[in-house]
Parts: sequence; C-alpha cells; structure tokens
Amino acid sequence: MTRVGESVDPVVRCAPLAEGATTIDLHYLGRPGWIASALLEGEDGPALVDPGPATSLENLRAALAERGLAVTDLSALLLTHIHLDHAGATGSLVRENPALRVYVHERGARHLADPSRLLESARRIYRERMDELWGEFLPVPPSNLVALAGGETIAVAGRRIETAYTPGHASHHLSFLDTRTGIAFTGDIAGIRLGNRPFALPPGPPPDIDVEGWRASLAKLRAWAPQRLFVTHFGPADGVAAHLDELEARLLDWAERVRRSLDEDASDEARADRFTAAVAEELRHHLPPDDATAYFTNAGIRESWYGLARYWRTRGGG
Repeated sequence: MTRVGESVDPVVRCAPLAEGATTIDLHYLGRPGWIASALLEGEDGPALVDPGPATSLENLRAALAERGLAVTDLSALLLTHIHLDHAGATGSLVRENPALRVYVHERGARHLADPSRLLESARRIYRERMDELWGEFLPVPPSNLVALAGGETIAVAGRRIETAYTPGHASHHLSFLDTRTGIAFTGDIAGIRLGNRPFALPPGPPPDIDVEGWRASLAKLRAWAPQRLFVTHFGPADGVAAHLDELEARLLDWAERVRRSLDEDASDEARADRFTAAVAEELRHHLPPDDATAYFTNAGIRESWYGLARYWRTRGGG
C-alpha cells in the first residue's frame, strides 16, 4: 500500500530480452519506447549496446540499479554508430568508469576521441536545442577505444560477438551478432520498428545515406540468419526475414519518391513537405492512430527526404 506523501515511480525501464540479456528503455526526454539500450550480462562483466544520449544517463543508471548494477560494474560498450542518440553518453560513462572498453567502427573512433567536428555538424542541425536534446558529449580517451573494421569476433560479457560493417545509414555503422542468443543488434541499419509493430521505416538523415550500401548491409544481416533483431528504435523485432524485406522495399520506394521529387519545379522545403505528408498518410493507412502518431513524431521522416536528396545529388541527380 502506498502511504500519502510517498512517491510512485511508474516507469518501466527493464524488460527481459533473452537469457542474460535485458532491454533497457532509456525514456528519452520522458518518452517511453523510443531509445533502447541492451544490457548483456555474463562472465568478464556486463556490457551495454548503444548507451544512448547523456540526457538519459539518470534513467540508464536507474535501469542498471534495477539489475543490481552500477556504471562502475560495466566492462564494455558496443556502439553501432556514434550518432548522438546512440552514443552521446559514452564519454560520460568512461569518465565514471575509466576501465570501460568502447568497441566502435574505426571511422567513428577518431570522432569519439575528438568530437569537435561531430558536435559542430550536430549544432548546425539542432542549434539552440543541442544541449536540451543530447546533453554533454565528452571525448573518450584513445586508450579506451577498440577500433573495429567489421568481420571480427570479440569476447564480451562471456559470449562470442560477431561484428559486421553495415553502412548505409552511417558510413561508420556496425552490427553485432550475439552467438549465444542469436540476436543481431543492428542500431539503425535494420530501421525503426516501434514496439515490435508490423511496420519498419528506414531512417535516412544526411549526410551518409547510401542506398546501395544499405542494401548490401541488409544482405549481411540476412547471411547471419539471426533469430531476432534488436533495433535501437525500439527494442526486439521478430519475424526477421519479413522485417528486412519490408524495410528494403520501403527504402527503395522512398528513394524513388525523392528522386522523382527532385524533378519537380519546387523548393526543397516544398518537396520535403509533400514527401512528409505522403508518408504521414501511409502511416495512418497502415497503423492505428496512436501508433501512426508515434512513428510520425519520432522517426525523422522529413530529415529522410534531405538525406535521400543528398544521396541522389552526389550521384548527379537533381
């Protein structure tokens, strides 16, 4: 029974994922079901896949506490890529736990050691909301970084983790396969699928979108034949083959829509408006109203027009 004056914490932060694995809901800016981290527990100490932004650090600490852990108990961080929503808390966690090993693609490692260019680029997008959205992004000492090319097998949390270089969303993107559970941790390359709903979106913000590279990365995921996917936005995704097929089909459809829009006599703003409105209508057609709103609000659809437009223009189109 709750007594008058006692606080109630209704936040559900942890959910079972597999034996020795937990989904952590970071409740980013108070929004459940948007940014997920994965906790792997086993010999050699627990590890996190994509710890999220610094603005969610308190929720991350609370989730670890639910598992009887603290940041100082962690042995490793596995980063799918260094975008702020996935890796922004990394430097803060290393400051708190200087023994942390940080596994990251070699193209991203230098930007963790010196994040000045990454932060300059992000400020151009987020402007005065930068601190509010992402918080502090601290550099990571080079001695903590383990740079990967993809294709390595690493030992983390008492398990074998296979790695693959999976560009398309970002040029420094990695995916990780936990050979114990058959779960592939795919960051953004396997798209956005909120709450295991039957709808997958390809997040495509500039500047690194590469449709051919993305399709090759999806082929690598298929070759792994994982039993389950874990996408940062959000959590476990079942029906792997159908998920990847739908995602690839939607990626190609969006890319073609954007290519055609570049032939229109209109400003980029108007083109992006029309694309965003068309996708919103598609969401309303396929999903219940609340689900459609969740996707539309969180998935960066308008940014995907700009990312795909840049992709075509760098190839001489539009």
